Amino acid sequence: MRWKKGDMPAPPDWGGFVCRSFNGSDEDIEKWLDIVADGLTDGRQDPDFFRECMYSHGPLEFDKFFIVEYGGEPAATLAVICDYEKREGYIHMVACRTPFRGRGVGTRLNTEAVRALIGAGMETAYLTTDDFRIPAIKSYLRAGFYPDIINEEHEKRWAAIFAATGGKQQ
Repeated sequence: MRWKKGDMPAPPDWGGFVCRSFNGSDEDIEKWLDIVADGLTDGRQDPDFFRECMYSHGPLEFDKFFIVEYGGEPAATLAVICDYEKREGYIHMVACRTPFRGRGVGTRLNTEAVRALIGAGMETAYLTTDDFRIPAIKSYLRAGFYPDIINEEHEKRWAAIFAATGGKQQ
């Protein structure tokens, strides 16, 4: 999916959730591993997996790497990776644990990502996702991302996605 720079969205109201920047501590790495283990990876991984995933796409800026908590419990995460030369961002490792899904956390987190992209001077951004992640796709669409249809196969896949979401192709 793709995004093009638009107006800066208002900061989201997080309600009882707390969204903060990743701090690089072992504790935050463990929280991140707990979050992504719930549906994004094949079970709980180790800190080496964290380093492999998070440092393989370019510089990791902690102020653009978010951890969401609810009552101190890890709930969701998202990282924005910026290519300042291309002025293009990449939305990486978006995940929300099952107990917190369906509560608007992803939509709020995607708003934070768009705010980070604009704040960093990015003109465009992209992300990858799986067709079956319909709630995530709805959240990305609400945040201003749109399908990146590059061939006939993508047209068919997006038609099925939009049928499942009740949305329409832009």
